[in-house]
Amino acid sequence: MPVTISPLQRSDIPLFVRIELEAFRSHPRIPMLWPRGYTDDLYAYYESNKNRTFDDPECQFLKAVDDETGKMVAVSEWTFSLDTKKQAENEAVDPNGAPPANWPIDGNWELKRFFSVNSEKWNREWLKGQPYIELNFLVTDPEYQGKGAGTALLSWGVQQADKLGARMALESTPAGLSLYKRVGFRQADVIKADMKEFGWTQPYDPEAAKRVWMVRDPSPGSA
Repeated sequence: MPVTISPLQRSDIPLFVRIELEAFRSHPRIPMLWPRGYTDDLYAYYESNKNRTFDDPECQFLKAVDDETGKMVAVSEWTFSLDTKKQAENEAVDPNGAPPANWPIDGNWELKRFFSVNSEKWNREWLKGQPYIELNFLVTDPEYQGKGAGTALLSWGVQQADKLGARMALESTPAGLSLYKRVGFRQADVIKADMKEFGWTQPYDPEAAKRVWMVRDPSPGSA
């Protein structure tokens, strides 16, 4: 499927959020994080976060648009952390911090905070002190998965990293590992959380619920 990659506009953020949430609807962590399902306050929370990140000069949002229909079918969000001095000034995630004022009702804050703290730990261990590009999100509309839109967005990021000579990093679900390995990412670490420690009482697939930290070094001779 031919697609055009272009910068995302602020007006696209609501659709970005809907694509992201639909792409993860079947993931086993979703009912643990959001027991009330996809509610209005959940959409508002996601959109608020995206709008705030959109104003960050280190972040870039992209969209893949189907050339035939003009429909936005995949989206990505990237952090270009190239200033190591600024990295040192970033505030750490408070492991005991309270949820924000707009946190969705009954959302599992302890689970969300657990993964945020561990993501920051990964950043410190693998990336701090060097320029890097982090893929924060890459999601495809479920109706268009497997048609190349996500690969096109990922290829854009790989080209940027090689041009800059920067390491890349991302968190993947187990389902996404093969895509990232094809462009040179390798598995660096895994977070496995016992969901029973976060109040979950129903059966779940712990392998499907884990998060995998992956890194990619720039290609030899790049930059």
